[in-house]
Amino acid sequence: MRKTTKEIDKVPLSDNTISRRINDMSADIESVVLEKIRINEKFALQLDESTDISGHAQLLANVRFVDGDAIRENFFFCKALPEKTTGEEIFRVTSEYLEQGGLKWENCTSVCTDGAAAMVGRTKGFVSRVKERNPDVIVTHCFLHREALVAKTLPADLVPVLDDVVRMVNFVKSRPVKSRMFAALCEEMGAKHKTLLFHTEVRWLSRGKVLVRVYELREELKVFLTNERSDYAKLLASDEWCARLAYLADIFHHLNELNTRMQGRNENLLTSTDKINGFRSKVQLWHQHVESGNLEMFTLTKQWQGVYTAALGEIIVKHLKTLEEKLSFYFFSVSTECLDWVRDPYSSASVGGKDMTLQEQEELTELRQNRGFKLRFADLPLDSFWLDTAKEFPGLANKAILTLLPFSTTYLCEMSFSSLIAIKTKDRERLRAVDEELRVCLSSIPARISALCSAKQAQVSH
Repeated sequence: MRKTTKEIDKVPLSDNTISRRINDMSADIESVVLEKIRINEKFALQLDESTDISGHAQLLANVRFVDGDAIRENFFFCKALPEKTTGEEIFRVTSEYLEQGGLKWENCTSVCTDGAAAMVGRTKGFVSRVKERNPDVIVTHCFLHREALVAKTLPADLVPVLDDVVRMVNFVKSRPVKSRMFAALCEEMGAKHKTLLFHTEVRWLSRGKVLVRVYELREELKVFLTNERSDYAKLLASDEWCARLAYLADIFHHLNELNTRMQGRNENLLTSTDKINGFRSKVQLWHQHVESGNLEMFTLTKQWQGVYTAALGEIIVKHLKTLEEKLSFYFFSVSTECLDWVRDPYSSASVGGKDMTLQEQEELTELRQNRGFKLRFADLPLDSFWLDTAKEFPGLANKAILTLLPFSTTYLCEMSFSSLIAIKTKDRERLRAVDEELRVCLSSIPARISALCSAKQAQVSH
């Protein structure tokens, strides 16, 4: 035991030592990522900008590239924007990093952003500056942000219900004593939950969770508000108001499910498009069923079938119709039928698109007759399959990889911001550069610890 303690005591653990080790690991990871991108040349970016706890603007980027027999996505960089968060400043910071890493805008196949003015402005936006350097770059407005914009649309008859719910929650949580009294009441009444949830506009799933929680605790909330002599108790006593609340909870539950399914790694334009088109078809189906009086798809609203009125039905139909229109507006260009050959080149229904050259069509025809690749198609991930075919069918495989490479969401950037909040806390708000810490924390490519250790000379304590 004493021997082990002595060995541990020899390990230097000063703050400078830890900082140096983080910087060394970050530099090693960065060099590996940049080298892999330089070898395969083509890469896709997703970028987003936010403000940290100290008020400094941070630009985060993630990259997707070909790594051997698979497409890999990895943390790219986090750079502070020293002054304004304009499109030109974002472009300057990104360009400087690419140049330092030996990368070119000409090899950037796509850019995914949140659709903010600084990103997509026509004249001085980041995207317009990128297109000056690479006119062929694919620009994607994050599917998650577009879905959130669709979810914001509510008819005038339902907006007051959501506003009232937010006010109720704020009333209960305005003072700690009220929150404690409400929690005690919920426990006494045997409720499943004991607290309400705050509504946060910037959080994608906030509305749905707040509405469902208020609906589940509506009886407890009605008793509490009655004891507090609040006018909001009258709303909870109204069957018509509760029926509208139930519908809002139902529809936002479905919207949250859609949003959650598009979150995660390895989302591309094909998978996200399928989910959006599937939801759009469901909305159209719901529209038809609600018009005929069927509320089976809205489980909470169905409980109020007894108080279901023509007025409520008109409100629901109107909202569903608005959702259809907004989905068509924000996802107007979403059509991937011509890319079915990428998903399954052996399906008789997947024919080459009009944008395919004669050589690519010939390679697709020949690939369909290759039974060796057909057997491997069932066992390999889609990206690995197309990388496997690159030697024999280079033109077709390259076109397929360029289809799978672009990001469809900025989910990785949002996840990186969560890590940034955990790293740059109130006690560490003076940190200006967190690039190294985030790279070590978020990179899917580990540092080469053995190589780093072999390059260092151990110096034991005296």
